[in-house]
Amino acid sequence: MADTTRKLLIKRIVIMLLLLALFVGAFSGALYFYQNDRTQRSANLTFGDDKEPNRIDVEVSLLGVDPIKSEMNLRFVPIPQGTFAKDARLTRELRFFTGIESGKAEVTLEKNRIPDAVTGSLTLATGRVSDYPFDVHSTDFFLFFTNPKDEKEEIPMSVGFYGAISGYNIDVDYIPKTVFESSDSYIGLRVNVSRSIITKSFSIFLMIAMWLIGLVIFTMTMLVVWQPRPIEFGMFTLIAGMLFALPAVRNLQPSVPPLGGLSDFLSFFWAESLVAISMPILFFTWLTRYKKPS
Repeated sequence: MADTTRKLLIKRIVIMLLLLALFVGAFSGALYFYQNDRTQRSANLTFGDDKEPNRIDVEVSLLGVDPIKSEMNLRFVPIPQGTFAKDARLTRELRFFTGIESGKAEVTLEKNRIPDAVTGSLTLATGRVSDYPFDVHSTDFFLFFTNPKDEKEEIPMSVGFYGAISGYNIDVDYIPKTVFESSDSYIGLRVNVSRSIITKSFSIFLMIAMWLIGLVIFTMTMLVVWQPRPIEFGMFTLIAGMLFALPAVRNLQPSVPPLGGLSDFLSFFWAESLVAISMPILFFTWLTRYKKPS
């Protein structure tokens, strides 16, 4: 008897240790995916010649991305260096071209003043938000300075791009040389925006959940039809509740676009249809199975 109790205790301890190891592994995996996602959605890159003493640094900050409106908000902060600066002020008048669309694409930076930041938006040139959560968007912008008094003067630049938007992966690189050849005086950058791993994973999880809900409701209804199972009033309330709950589940997807995207065709429309069909089938079965009391 004691030997049996001891074996049972050892077995329980082993099971508990295995479950603990699985939990630790799953927890570590979640932290790894978070760190990986955090790294991918943060862009901190430098372009141009940052070793040239006489240059102008431009800090470009990504303020926000809205694929539904198809726009990206940026802030440009010019910082003069070397002979272009004296007490952080410009030593000559310059024109700064950013290419933003919601404001002035060309800004005049006055002499003997600290350059003001330039904020504006750019249109996302490529990408379809309807491909959510696998949509990829990109836009190009070009930066350069000119001297109004000497248009031929080349003004070296160093561009630092900083972007970290929750739910998105940000990638920045030079525009391909076949399109535009960047130099120290003219820099063209392409920003690529895609959904983060966490956003994609959570969206896929919800799509699977909607499929399971629809299949469970439909299977329950068909079992009642094919087998002599009693039809309870709670079944009608369950189906009716799921019919209105599925749109709420669908909208739980982070930054989900309006109805009609890829995720809707993959799961939501099918799950909603299964639940909607189940209601009249169950009602017709309840109606035809009525028997007068003998």
